[in-house]
Amino acid sequence: MIRAESLSKRYWIYNRPYQRMADWFTPGSTRRGREFWALRNVSFEIEPGTSLGVVGVNGAGKSTLLKLLTGTSVPTSGTFSVRGRVSALLELGLGFHPEFTGRENIALNGKFSGLGAGELDSKSPWIIDFSELGDFIDQPLRTYSSGMQMRLAFAIAAAVEPEVLIIDEALSVGDLHFQHKCLQRIREFHEQGVTVLFVSHDPALVKSFCTEAILLDEGLLIDRGTPSDVLDYYTALLAEKHRGEDSRVRILRPAAAVDSDNAEQEAEKKTVPEAGEKNAATAATHTFDTLAGHRAGNFEAVITRVEIRAPGHGGNASIVTCGQSVAISVRAVAFEALPAPTIGIMIKDRLGSEIFGTNTAIRDRPIGPVEAGKAVEVEFRAPMNLGPGLYSVTAAVHQGDSHTETCYDWIEHAATFQILPSPTDRFTGAARLETQVSHQIEPAAAEEIESVQGLRENVGD
Repeated sequence: MIRAESLSKRYWIYNRPYQRMADWFTPGSTRRGREFWALRNVSFEIEPGTSLGVVGVNGAGKSTLLKLLTGTSVPTSGTFSVRGRVSALLELGLGFHPEFTGRENIALNGKFSGLGAGELDSKSPWIIDFSELGDFIDQPLRTYSSGMQMRLAFAIAAAVEPEVLIIDEALSVGDLHFQHKCLQRIREFHEQGVTVLFVSHDPALVKSFCTEAILLDEGLLIDRGTPSDVLDYYTALLAEKHRGEDSRVRILRPAAAVDSDNAEQEAEKKTVPEAGEKNAATAATHTFDTLAGHRAGNFEAVITRVEIRAPGHGGNASIVTCGQSVAISVRAVAFEALPAPTIGIMIKDRLGSEIFGTNTAIRDRPIGPVEAGKAVEVEFRAPMNLGPGLYSVTAAVHQGDSHTETCYDWIEHAATFQILPSPTDRFTGAARLETQVSHQIEPAAAEEIESVQGLRENVGD
């Protein structure tokens, strides 16, 4: 179990080195530097066996949090407790000596990790094999690339057999093969009930490996929940920061998306047609009251309806057979004059990976000026040649090609639908491609047989 209560970390920033020295030699006097709080009153509790993803922009306090929990830094205030053997993979090279060989660093770092002499002797061959360093294991660490250092560091961390594993973005270094190998090892830890703290800027990794997630921003814990919900909020936060302080962008959490005190929103509800105006057997309609995902924008225009229209399955337009034609329409109302709005959609799979996105700007279908009080509705129609599974639709109205420019309204999980496998066209994977198959049988050339004979002779060696 990991528990943090009002955990805070303050640093002092100085404009000149002599100011720092003056504070060292005159303790208790007025500080010459300025305060910087990397963490402020962060509290949470993690049950054993939980995989917790920690996300946030650079400088949000993620690495500081992990350093406090691993004991490499001391909190300014607050308390924390970590139960069980901890193995941590923080900054590359931390705990290594550049002049020692890889083998010598295994002994050094293994002792730092709490391995006894007997455990080191028994685990060293496994560490060397897992790291795939070969003859380089007896070369000085200063000759290693960053990827080779990551291999050695992760191999040592994995050999400790921890009860708590803490990883800070280290897996972004190294080749794809070894990253997959490390991720498989993390999966094994999770299946064994190891508590995992995982910092990453890769949303797919967080959603794939974590059961919960927290979002840090400017040292504060601002969100906790399922990885999907937290990353939706994180995406909105990134878009807000990208647009700058003068964008007047607001982020609404799902619970605050409908606010009866907001006169604009109340007025907008009255413009939404009743769901019965369209054929309920072939349309899945999400109006303003049910558009409950995270949304962000300046709300000079507001999305009031996202609708999926399809033949559906059993009269349900939200259940679609692979290959069926589906229409996704997005309706928005302008509260200010919009010179050239763009409306778009993004389809994501159940892990939040982006599958397909388009908008009126990309499709070269410009929307002319829209006066305040007018509504605009755009329909996107395409065959759903997707693999079986659950999908969500993100909708947006903005200027330009992307919502990272002037965003009026952007909403995650505006609608959901399910794809069923086609009974006549079976395939595997995430997408159905139009494919033609042919074959022929002919004698193999002698040189072709000879070129692969060595492979057959080595089978079983």
